[in-house]
Formats: sequence, C-alpha cells, structure tokens
Amino acid sequence: MRKEKFLRKAKRILMWFVVAIVVLAVSGGVYQTVATVIDRGNYPAPGQMVDVGGYRLHLYCAGENVAGSSTVILEPGLGATSTTWARVQPGIAQATRVCAYDRAGMGWSDPSPERRDAEQIATELRSLLQNAGIPGPYVLVGWSYGGLYARMFAGQYPDDVSGMVLLDASHPDQWSGTPAGLAQYGTFSRLYSIAPTLARLGVMRVQGLFQPDSGLPASHSGALKASYAATKDWDAQSAEFLASTATNEQVRRLPSLAGIPLAVLTATEHGTPPAMEQQWQDFQNEMALLSSNSVHEIVLGADHASFWLDPETVETSVAAILQVLEAAQTGGQVRQ
Repeated sequence: MRKEKFLRKAKRILMWFVVAIVVLAVSGGVYQTVATVIDRGNYPAPGQMVDVGGYRLHLYCAGENVAGSSTVILEPGLGATSTTWARVQPGIAQATRVCAYDRAGMGWSDPSPERRDAEQIATELRSLLQNAGIPGPYVLVGWSYGGLYARMFAGQYPDDVSGMVLLDASHPDQWSGTPAGLAQYGTFSRLYSIAPTLARLGVMRVQGLFQPDSGLPASHSGALKASYAATKDWDAQSAEFLASTATNEQVRRLPSLAGIPLAVLTATEHGTPPAMEQQWQDFQNEMALLSSNSVHEIVLGADHASFWLDPETVETSVAAILQVLEAAQTGGQVRQ
C-alpha cells in the first residue's frame, strides 16, 4: 500500500510539473508575441524597405556624394543591425553618402528563404543597392563578422569596390586555426542550435531586460534591444553562424584585394587568453596584407565593440574610413 501511495503521489507531482512547464511555455510564447508587436510600433524603420526578390531589406542612407566620391556601405557584425552604426554614420555623412542596412531577418529586414552563407548575403546586398538605385563604386566597412561579408562582396563584384575598412574583423580561420578556436566554435554551435527556440519562449527577451544599456542614443538603444529580443533576428543570426563553415570556405577561396585602399583596425582588449589574443593579432596582420595599399592600426585600449560604440574609438573608425575614401578618390596611398 505504501508503494502504491508513493507512486500515486509521484504521478501527481510529475503531472503538475508537466502542467507548470506547459503553462510557462505558453505564457512565454504569448509574452514574446505581444511584446514583439509592441516593439514594431515603438521602433518604426527609419529607412526604406527595398524588395530584393520576394522579400525586403531595410536600407538607411545619409549624406550626398561629393565630386564623384564613393558611397560607403556599412556591414554590421553577427547579430548586429543598422542601428549599430548610429555614432559612425553621421561622421561619414559629412563627406559622402553612407548607407547602413539590415541583413535578411535582422533589424527591420524581412527573413530570407535562402541560405545564409557569405555568397548569398553578398548577392542580396548587391540586389539591394541596385534596386535602391545606389550605384558604385563602394567603400565597404565591415565590423567583426561583417568583415567576411565585405570581403565576399569585393570578391564577387570587384569592379564595384573602390576601398575597404575592416574593423576588428573576423578571419575565416578563427574557428579552425587553433584547438581553442575549435572548442569555442563547438560551444557557440550548441548555443545557436537552441537559441531560436528560446527566443520563441521569450527567454532572450527576459534576458535582455537585465543587460546593460548599449550606450547609444536612447531611440537607437531601444531599437537594438528590440532586435536582440525578436524571434526572427535569432533565426537569422543562428542561421548565419551555423553557415560559418560554408562562409569561411568561400572567403578562403577569394583572391587578394590587389591594390585597392584598405584599412585594418584592431582592438587589443578581447578578454581572451594570451594565446588566443596573439592568434587574433596574427589574423589581423594577415588581413592587412590583402592589399598592396593598406594600413594596419592597432587601437590600444579598444575592445571588440569600441569601433562603433565608444565615442573616442568611433572617431578613429571615422578617420580611417575617410582616409580610405580619399585614397579611393585620388588613387593615392592610404595614410595612417
């Protein structure tokens, strides 16, 4: 009798546990759906929505081309959006036209039914620029993972690119070059495999409530948090990361940048073990050799996000972009 009584009690506990889990999941899903609708109302797209073949990408441009100057295209990092460039874009807009955009599924852009590797993303960017009536040549600026996409665009459309700036950019061997990189890739792969499900349950949104403010202007900071919480953004971000193997292989096959102006800016404060930090610096040195007309600036005290977030380091980013822009226009050497 005691055994039967114990089993009945255990079944009841298990039943209520299952019920609690279901209630939490349903509540989280409802919370996520309602909050996403509210976010859309609070943060309307500041730019234009451009069709690129059945789905639309968000594009925000400022400034005007002066005396034949190239248009600057800002490519954000993994999980980042056009909002990332809130402090960088105005400084460039004083000299030329500068455009920030959201990759498919990120920010205000629609999801894409296509694969999320570098070749596809570069193809979508070119369709966006063509359909929006923004002719080249372009100076491409890639931060972090965006550097891979900028390099891919230059490889696929070399005649459209007049210069490039890589801001603490990713290298195609960063996950495979060392045992530590492989281990880090494995950890991230597991996280990105479950992240979309967690986002649908509102977990990422709740986690975001406890994250410190980005430090960007209020409206931009709010839009960035809304993007971090959105289900479609986690779908897209996860798909991009899980396409890393294909992306890295595609970038490895690219030719050099020949002699186009190139500036590589590198942070020193990544919070990683010394061996990983040295490997990162080596990768940055290697990327500086992609062009015969390049400079490599190591920005002491800067961390990975400083190039778009920290006001002082933002000035360094803007200066490098303007230097590449000038070299692209005059045919001269990039000056540090």
